Amino acid sequence: MQNRLASFAEQGIQGVANVAVNILLARALVPDDFAAIGTMLGVHYFVLGMHRTAIVLPFILDASGTDDAVAVEGRWWWFNLLSLVVIAAILAVIAAATAQVAGDSPWLVQGIALTVLVSPPLLLFEFGRRVLYQRRLPATAALASTVYLLLNLGVAAAVLASRGGATPLLGAMAWVFAGIGGAATATWAAPPGRFDVAAGFRLWWANRSFAFWQAMTNIPYAVYNSSVVVFVGIFGGAGAAAAFTAARTLTNPAISMVTAVDSLDKPRAARALASEGLPGLFRSIGQTRKLLALITGTYLGALILFAEPLLTLAFGDRYVGQANAVRGLALVFFLICMNQPSETLLIVLRASRTLLVTRIIAAVVAIASLALAQPWGLIGACVALLATHALNLANLRVAERIAAGRWRTQMGDAASSEDRA
Repeated sequence: MQNRLASFAEQGIQGVANVAVNILLARALVPDDFAAIGTMLGVHYFVLGMHRTAIVLPFILDASGTDDAVAVEGRWWWFNLLSLVVIAAILAVIAAATAQVAGDSPWLVQGIALTVLVSPPLLLFEFGRRVLYQRRLPATAALASTVYLLLNLGVAAAVLASRGGATPLLGAMAWVFAGIGGAATATWAAPPGRFDVAAGFRLWWANRSFAFWQAMTNIPYAVYNSSVVVFVGIFGGAGAAAAFTAARTLTNPAISMVTAVDSLDKPRAARALASEGLPGLFRSIGQTRKLLALITGTYLGALILFAEPLLTLAFGDRYVGQANAVRGLALVFFLICMNQPSETLLIVLRASRTLLVTRIIAAVVAIASLALAQPWGLIGACVALLATHALNLANLRVAERIAAGRWRTQMGDAASSEDRA
């Protein structure tokens, strides 16, 4: 229970920081500039997803199954640092290409360019906090997130007080400094040991198939979830992207709750499978599902009831009239939260290809429905996403059964081989 409370505190601190900074910038920036911030966050969430699936998840599963966990974590840490250099270079190339082909959408170009600065420090912090959870130090992770909070809000406040006025570039510095501060705290608490990138690469290479298929699952996932603001902007323009970002800001605490639960429950699910087999895994997943339904349902239900006054309180009169969009997104996010336990089960069973199929279906439905809903603006986009995630929830429950059946077959075949030997 102490670990659970510390995990919620850690994610709550980060959630408060991100919501508060978004609110400050939404009030200070004109819609086109705030659309650049929203695009930056959307692209970063895509990069975060790729990093999480290709590096963090293999690291968690690899480090959870070894007796020499600290040494393994250090090797992964150095490999992760190398990966951030590669990620920054790729983002710079993408930003340059976007500037050539989308020059008439400066908010889109600027948003992608800002990720070159923002993503590396935030990813370093994300990996650092995952190491802390692997070492069962959630209270220290909460300390790192407190540093993140103070720097995030402090730099944002300084930007708003600057004589030149707020700009997307200055606003992005809030996340840059926060990521550096949080990562430094996590690294101080859990130092990686001697420099050994080669050993870290060998560990990743041994898990390359899992990492590849997990990374592939993130591409369609970003389309209908983490980076959907980019597609809302493509179909609806900068104004729609800015309004969507404002509405999503109020629903984001629910995702912080999911992340807090996931930080403890994914390693717990992996351990349950290792010690108790499928019954233990399903028991762990069932507990996660009930907990998420309770806590996210309570928050999002309150948001639906009080959407209008909360929207006015947060953004003043800048995004008046978007209360129904907030309510629609609250329903969307509840379905997203309910999808998470099923995805954890598929990841722990290493059913990456099955997960990829469900996400491709959801991505195709999302793009088609967003295109069809374009005439109805932001409300149409919310309805399109609601239909997408309802379908995805049903598909994931079917995928659970398929993955479990395959696991039983594999374990049966392995047992037969041992008997013959």
